[in-house]
Amino acid sequence: MEKIEAETQWLRFTILPKILKSGRLVDNYSDSKDDTFVIRDIDVDVIGHSEAFMLTFCYRTTINFEYDGEKYQRKMVVKKTPMMPPEVYESIQFGALFSNEINFYTEILPEIQKLAGGKFAAPKYYYSELNQYSAVAILENFAEQGWRVTKDRVGLSLEHALIAVDYLGKFHGFAYAMKHKSPEKFSQLTEQLKESRYASDVIHPEWALIMKTSNERTAKAVAKFQPQIDEEFVKKLGFLIADYNLYGRQRVAPREPLATLCHGDYVRNNVAYRYNNQEVPQEIMMFDYQTLRVSSPMIDLAVFLAVSTYADVRYPNFDKIFDEYCSALYDSYRLNAKAEVPESMSREELLKEYVRFLPYSVSISGSFLMTLVEPLDMSPEEMFAAQLTDQEIIDRTMNQGGEIVDKEVAHQVKEMLELSQLTGVSIDDGINLNKLQKV
Repeated sequence: MEKIEAETQWLRFTILPKILKSGRLVDNYSDSKDDTFVIRDIDVDVIGHSEAFMLTFCYRTTINFEYDGEKYQRKMVVKKTPMMPPEVYESIQFGALFSNEINFYTEILPEIQKLAGGKFAAPKYYYSELNQYSAVAILENFAEQGWRVTKDRVGLSLEHALIAVDYLGKFHGFAYAMKHKSPEKFSQLTEQLKESRYASDVIHPEWALIMKTSNERTAKAVAKFQPQIDEEFVKKLGFLIADYNLYGRQRVAPREPLATLCHGDYVRNNVAYRYNNQEVPQEIMMFDYQTLRVSSPMIDLAVFLAVSTYADVRYPNFDKIFDEYCSALYDSYRLNAKAEVPESMSREELLKEYVRFLPYSVSISGSFLMTLVEPLDMSPEEMFAAQLTDQEIIDRTMNQGGEIVDKEVAHQVKEMLELSQLTGVSIDDGINLNKLQKV
């Protein structure tokens, strides 16, 4: 209650007057009418860890106020960095994460809306600030426009997956069209994006241990649930992804000709759907642009399928899902570029690129899927303050999510091997192995 009261006071006396003066709170703002601004009720509803996995402190707020004799209500979502030691803040790279999100809403989104004729769905931006060891972003509560995050935290249906990849293909196609038609504009819009995951050579010791242990868990899971897979292949995968930074930094680096604007963390947590009266998904919108980057489009597709769908949907329907993505990509490119799709973006080339990103997506699902299947019952502050021993971290990482996680990650390795054999693309293709260290 004390924290909610503090947030209410912060909104009332510090933030809302700033948003008013920015002209984003009301359409008819004028300096001369500032004295007519009266804030009435402010309701704060904290978004708990049981609803979504977040490293930020996040809450919904409903604000009732008066301005120029009229009554208004605004519903917003406030995202703030939690209290934590500076070294943890830096190791998570919160500065880069919030910088990217702020850059998207203030610089990139207005240009996208111009080019898309205002048809690109995104929450309205209200306010942000980036300080040395804290950051804030305030956006519209998109639930007011009929959008909502799926009830299922993982294991999305085929219908959900098809809509998600169709939208993703349209987004990537639009970005490719901008890059090819207006390279200077594309460069200008993306040059301020910061590396939000792999910039620092220093990894927080707890995170390094989690990654190391999750890789060991993946190897054990494959041996148990997919024993036909050759041990040498599993060892090769383990060597590739052993160092989170060295592999990740190489894999996500923009490479021509396929580099384009990517969300960077396109998963169930960061998308919202609109449904019809029968609860069938109709549309999708992505949000949380903290990991926005120029990279391969397969960073988004591979991670979405690995983290947000289970093998029972993804595996038998893979061609259908991949074709849906490609079709949307090509239609979007032709529409926006007014040109034919380059051979470098053919289905065959995109499938090869997908294989290159499967070790990357497996490393993420191996360390993150367990948190979706079996959420930790603690807030971000409690998470950062927890003083776990190395053995406690190892035990939790090896067991969290149980057999569901083990079977799923093992199956992803099976899919990786099969697609690698099908395309003739090695899982280390494009990686300088000499720059990877043995861990």
